[in-house]
Amino acid sequence: MKINLSKFSKPIILVVFMLVLTILRPNSFPTIGNLSNVLWSISVYGIMVCGTIFVFLIGGIDLSIGSLCGLCAVTVVMIIRSFDYSNTGVILGILAALGVGIAAGLFHGIIITTFHVPAFLITFATQTIFLGMSMILTNNKILSCLQPELFTAIGMKKIFSFPIPIYIMIIIAAISWFLLSKTEIGRYTYAVGGNASASRLSGISDKGITIMAYVFSGFTTAIGGIVLASMTQQCMASTGSGYETEVITAAVIGGVSLLGGEGTVSGALFGAILIGLLNNGLNLMSVPSTEHGLVKGIVIIAAVAFDALQHQDKFKAWLNKFKVKKDTATA
Repeated sequence: MKINLSKFSKPIILVVFMLVLTILRPNSFPTIGNLSNVLWSISVYGIMVCGTIFVFLIGGIDLSIGSLCGLCAVTVVMIIRSFDYSNTGVILGILAALGVGIAAGLFHGIIITTFHVPAFLITFATQTIFLGMSMILTNNKILSCLQPELFTAIGMKKIFSFPIPIYIMIIIAAISWFLLSKTEIGRYTYAVGGNASASRLSGISDKGITIMAYVFSGFTTAIGGIVLASMTQQCMASTGSGYETEVITAAVIGGVSLLGGEGTVSGALFGAILIGLLNNGLNLMSVPSTEHGLVKGIVIIAAVAFDALQHQDKFKAWLNKFKVKKDTATA
């Protein structure tokens, strides 16, 4: 029986990478504490990519998620501070931050589907808008939030040696996986990303799916912002800056096509974990920070190239079948 290695390409990459780090740093890498730190460090953009993958699957993009993450972090911290660091403030702050994320996603979806504005342009614009709003709200200062425990526990408390953000990431990943794999929403999302015109003729509301994708992306980005604020116990206008790059990189490494119609939640999480392991390995080996970009770029290219080879084999198999059919028709 022939084994399809393409299904196991991502686990193989992770296992090989972890084996290399274990050999290089046998006393510091393969420990529960270190692996927990790796997952904790990627939990914010791990949560975000599980929602943003819906946008990628429909062939869209959201460049504003970093700034939106920061705005949601600012929202929850400011409300907690305004309620004198009470538990009521935590609950209201979380609800408000989620509302901001959902509203932003709804705005993106409506503008894109109603006025046919390219997603790149509208989210590039709102990226600046959200950052500007955060600057105004914080007066471009750092706002600390060291209490109450109900809030700080979200990002710092551990359950069975693993911080709560890891469990949140797993829950969001499970929800995304269920929606994409077991519901009509998932099937419609892949259909719209594969061919929007054909899906429209099939009775699928591509506008509705597009709005849903951006709303869910905004929702998970808000969760990421809340978790990030709790982890750092502070916020500032630039809190989420750069997270859009991490999310897009994780998705691409995980085999999610930015053209739409192809990708999985497990693949996106694989990309996030690989980035976390890479950062962790560089730190453990005391590689100068000035060289991190070079090393990360080489590993990312290698991972993407390996995954692309698997797709190349699939394409060749499809091409051979096409040739056989053509030759049969000619005969």
